Amino acid sequence: MPRSYNPNAFAQSLDPLHRQFVQSVDQTLNGGVDMGTPTGNAPDSAGVNAGVYTKFKQGNSSGVLIRIAAQGVTDTGADYEWGAVSTGIVINHGLLRKPIGFKIVDMDKPVQVYRTAPPDKQQITLAPTDNTASVTIYVF
Repeated sequence: MPRSYNPNAFAQSLDPLHRQFVQSVDQTLNGGVDMGTPTGNAPDSAGVNAGVYTKFKQGNSSGVLIRIAAQGVTDTGADYEWGAVSTGIVINHGLLRKPIGFKIVDMDKPVQVYRTAPPDKQQITLAPTDNTASVTIYVF
């Protein structure tokens, strides 16, 4: 696939807002879309998730990555931890819009995660079928 014309070649002739828009389109067209950037990881007390990313900075797509640790597992660095099985936990996604849904993008054992209440512009409430599983979800 051919690459788009590099906007930096004519960037000085564009006003700042137009330049940002053109550079954003160029980045997107050339594979610069990302779901998020890892910013932290930590070994847990059991060592199961050692080296797995637990903190994320939002990427340039329209969703967020969030790590939820297994109940009772310490030192993960994750912002959330499961409570009881089938009991929802409130997760702040911060999208400023109702999310379409969520997808599990990493798990350390088989588990299903489901929504227990309608989401809103700031939060989604999720519950696991196995609270001993750690998962990373992508809320979009």
